[in-house]
Amino acid sequence: MSTQRQQLDYIERYLVYDIFKYFGENAALVSHRIQCSTGLDGFMSALYTVELDLNIAGNEKKELVLVKFMKGEKEFRESSKSYTQFSNEIFLYAEILPAYEQLLRKSKLNTTLVDEFVPRTFRAQFGIIDGLSDDRESVLALQHLKPLGYELGPRLILRHDQLEAMCGVLGPYHALGYATRILEPQVHQRLRDGLVTLPFVFDAGVSNVFEVLYRVAFDRFFEFYDRCRDELLQGDQDTPLANKLEQMRQRFFDQPIQLMEHIRSDSCDPKQSDSYFSTFVHGDFNRNNVMFHEDADGKVDNIKMIDFQELRYSSTALDISFFLYMNTPCEERETIFPRLLRLYHRKMHETLELILQRNKDSLSDEQLQQFLDDYSFERFEGHFKRYGFYGVMICMHFMPWLMGNEQDCDRLSKLFETDMHGEAFHKLSVEIAGDEANYRIFGMVRHAFEQGYMDWI
Repeated sequence: MSTQRQQLDYIERYLVYDIFKYFGENAALVSHRIQCSTGLDGFMSALYTVELDLNIAGNEKKELVLVKFMKGEKEFRESSKSYTQFSNEIFLYAEILPAYEQLLRKSKLNTTLVDEFVPRTFRAQFGIIDGLSDDRESVLALQHLKPLGYELGPRLILRHDQLEAMCGVLGPYHALGYATRILEPQVHQRLRDGLVTLPFVFDAGVSNVFEVLYRVAFDRFFEFYDRCRDELLQGDQDTPLANKLEQMRQRFFDQPIQLMEHIRSDSCDPKQSDSYFSTFVHGDFNRNNVMFHEDADGKVDNIKMIDFQELRYSSTALDISFFLYMNTPCEERETIFPRLLRLYHRKMHETLELILQRNKDSLSDEQLQQFLDDYSFERFEGHFKRYGFYGVMICMHFMPWLMGNEQDCDRLSKLFETDMHGEAFHKLSVEIAGDEANYRIFGMVRHAFEQGYMDWI
C-alpha cells in the first residue's frame, strides 16, 4: 500500500511530467508545487493539488490538477471495497466515457455533451503502478475546477437552479448508457463485463462496509421511532404506515443490506420487464459529488460530476432517488419531487431521442418508436416507484454525517478508516446530529410510504 511519501514521490518523479506533456510539444514546465488536502474531502481517498507553471509557445499558463489515490492499509481497502470502487471509477474514465464519446461522434453529434459531464482527465490508471507500490493502486489526475469558477453547493439543501442543473446532467448521462445498449450492444456488453460488480451482500466471513453502515442506519432509525412513536404517528390515519414499518423491521432488521441488495439486483434482473432502465449509474450522485458553475447573475450555467467510486450497473432510480431525498428541501418535497422527476425524464428522453434519430438508418420506424415508448414517462414513473426507497436508505446512514459538526465528522472519518467495526464508531454514528437528523429521516420515510415507494416491502 502506498504511503503519503510514496504518493508524493510518484507525483514528483512521474505524474507532473506526464501531465505537462498533455499540452503538446510547445509546452515547457517552468515550476510546480504539490499540496496535500486534509479533512473530509478525502474520506476514502488521498488527495493532492498540483500547480503547474507552464510556458506554451511563449505564453505563460497556470494549470491546477487534482490528484487522487486510494488510501488506507490493505485491511481497510478490502473491508471498504476500495479495490472494487476505485477500479470501477478508473474504468469509467478510461472506458465508459470514451465509448460514449465514440457513439456521439458516430451519431455526428458534438462530443461536448460528454466533455461537460466531468473534468478534463490527465491520468486514469488502476493496478500495479510502477514507482508507486507493489499493491494494486489507483491514480486519477483531473483538471482542478475551482480556478474555472466551479464550487460545491450548500452542504445539504440546494437551490432550485442547482437541483435543475443536476437533473440536466444526470438525464443525458443515463441516456448515453441506454443508447449504447440499443445501438452498440457488443460495446455495451464489453463495458458491462469490464465493470466489477459491487453488491451490498458479500460472502460469509468477508468484512462488509455496507453491513456496518446499514446496521447503524436501522439501529438509529428504529431506536428513534420506538422512542418517539406517539409523536411521529398521527393516530389511526397512520396505521398503514406503522404496519409497513413493522413489516420492514421483521423482514430486514437483522440484515438491512438484504433490502439494499434486493433493490440493486432486482432492478437489473433480465427477468424484469423494465430492466432496460438499468445502466451505468453514478452511484453516489448528490451535492458533494458535483461542482457548480454560476453565471454573472449567480445562476448555475454548468455542472460537472466527480467521484464515481460507487459506480454500478443498476437502475437509474438509484441515482435519482438518493439525489432527490438528500438535496431537496423537505418542506417542498410534495411539489418539487414530481417536478424534478419530470425534468430529469425530459432531459433524458430528449437526449435519447436525438441519438436514436441520428442513427435511424440502423433502426426501423417501428423499432425507433418502440424504444422511445419504452422510456416514456409513464413507464419510468412506474419503474421508479418500485426502487425509489433506495435513496431513503442511503440518507439513513449518510445524512447525519453531513448534518454533524466538523469535530464529530472528523472523528467519525478517522474511526471509519481505523475501526469501523468498533463500538466507538457505532456509538458516534447513531448519535451524530441527534434528533434533528432523525426527524428529517423520518420525514423521508413518510414521504416514500405516501408515494408508494415502500409497497413491495
